[in-house]
Amino acid sequence: MIETVVKKEHDIIVVGGGIGGVCAAVAAARQGASVLLIEKSINLGGLATRGLISWYEPLCDGEGHQMIGGMGEELIKLAVASGLDDLPSAWGGEEKYGAPTRKRYSTHFSPTFFSLALDRWVLDAGVELVLDSHATYPEMEENLCRGIIVEDAGGRSFYPARMVIDATGDATVAYRAGVPCVLGENFLSYWVHDFTYGTAQKYVDDHNLAKFRRWNCTGSAANGTGHPAGMKTFHGDSAEEITEFILTGKDLIRKKYEGMERDEREIMTLPEMPQFRTIRHIVGKVTFEGTEDGVVCDESIGATGDFRCAGTHYTIPYGTLYHPDYPNILAAGRIISAVGEGWEITRVIPVCALTGEAAGVAAAMALAYENNADRVPYANLRTRLEENGVLFSIDGV
Repeated sequence: MIETVVKKEHDIIVVGGGIGGVCAAVAAARQGASVLLIEKSINLGGLATRGLISWYEPLCDGEGHQMIGGMGEELIKLAVASGLDDLPSAWGGEEKYGAPTRKRYSTHFSPTFFSLALDRWVLDAGVELVLDSHATYPEMEENLCRGIIVEDAGGRSFYPARMVIDATGDATVAYRAGVPCVLGENFLSYWVHDFTYGTAQKYVDDHNLAKFRRWNCTGSAANGTGHPAGMKTFHGDSAEEITEFILTGKDLIRKKYEGMERDEREIMTLPEMPQFRTIRHIVGKVTFEGTEDGVVCDESIGATGDFRCAGTHYTIPYGTLYHPDYPNILAAGRIISAVGEGWEITRVIPVCALTGEAAGVAAAMALAYENNADRVPYANLRTRLEENGVLFSIDGV
């Protein structure tokens, strides 16, 4: 029989070190809570770094108005300070390589240097970090989560906590705790970063590292090649599906390099995780549908635009972060209660940062309200988020 070692208790455990998770952990720690962040890999950043989706989507509405502040803005500045960028000068960029065609508050960045910077950012906030550790199951007492069971190199451990934030990207903790969840569908998408003799030559001339570290992809995002004909979409909730998704993507990307001289191209990095975007989300107290353009929702945790198009304005409800029947479990990142277009709008870096920050602050506040996210006074939560620089206006003023 495998022994389970009981570790020290924390006020809050965050499971998942992607953008939503790191923001949740840092936000809670800055509120004075003791926080443990559990990450199954050895690098932070999730899809933004390990997944090589290294474009920081817009923080503005495309019409000159900033929509997202707080940690969403703090992290874009950290990414730019850490490595390559192509941030427009209108939003503080240097435009070293000439004026970019994009004018929105967005940038490409170095996934490797950003991940290194996130380590320090998290630790400097006082968050305790455990890497290479798999959070397998929540320990439930009726509808309350008492902590997380973890498997790592040392064996099996139990980490007690008063509040738990699921930032796994697939709602593993919430789903296994019994929180109602919905599976999504994903088209095949496989991204790598490469360079070629041609991009290397260009880099010597203009030093534009953002163009030198080139994206190459296959599947649904690959410039018209599309999802392979006849291939199913993927939920991403089983080892069999993940294996098929990865091996098919690898085979297609390998074929894209056929015919090129082998000493004229090199893949810098393969993704360290499956590049799913919409695996599973919780069903929360409130659901964001993405049809609420121009609507100020009740009990908003902040505003956002739509990274895909200009001129749209949304507010994200606090109730998307939890189900009231599971009061000490909160969601952050791309697993919040959002459907359809709402899921597309909320699954990207800036909104993951926004929901992570809100979940972290709310979890810390809930400690004073019997560890119940549903009892946190909204007015107090909003005040703290505003003090942290979170923006709520949908008209950019």
